[in-house]
Amino acid sequence: MQSESSLSTATRSKRAPKQAQLGRTTRAILDAAAALLAESGYRALTIEQISQRSGVARSSIYRRWRNTAELAIDAFDTALGPNPPIPDEGDIRSDLVLLYKRFTRILERPIWRSVFPSIIEASQTDSRFDGLLSALVGARRESERSIFRRAIERGEIRADAPVEWALDAMTGAYYHRLLMTGADLGEEGMTEWLVDSILTRMRVPPES
Repeated sequence: MQSESSLSTATRSKRAPKQAQLGRTTRAILDAAAALLAESGYRALTIEQISQRSGVARSSIYRRWRNTAELAIDAFDTALGPNPPIPDEGDIRSDLVLLYKRFTRILERPIWRSVFPSIIEASQTDSRFDGLLSALVGARRESERSIFRRAIERGEIRADAPVEWALDAMTGAYYHRLLMTGADLGEEGMTEWLVDSILTRMRVPPES
């Protein structure tokens, strides 16, 4: 008679290949969706196309995502990769300059110019996107918020500083260049100027 520990070990060993296969299947679906988004945009994206490109049955895709909107957001998020490491240089200016210089390098990746405009358009016209894009942006903004929280704890900026406004102003400048003008995202001195302009309105005033 097998012991409980040997049974659990045997069960885990049987599950491992299945879990690995599920992971490979999910990745194949996401990669196919990202490639199709880059080629044709969201409007042309269908589950049938994704199935053909990935080699995964439509039924398997629908078991993971309810619709193309959810799948498109997950494919975009996966293609972007993880957020850059959160800097901790000991002062907010250094942290923000370093973070946003890393951010510009991410924005220069082809997927942003090829896919992001299509995602933005879809979020304005497809009700299935309700909350999906804002949830993605909110999650990715958390690293930026943590820098401001540390600065408040250190007494560098006011406790009532409008952090969300600051984040809108910083990222908005880069998105404007990415989506509207096509200007250089890494223009010399731009990040430092933006950070200094925002922090001027947020710093704790010196004691008189």
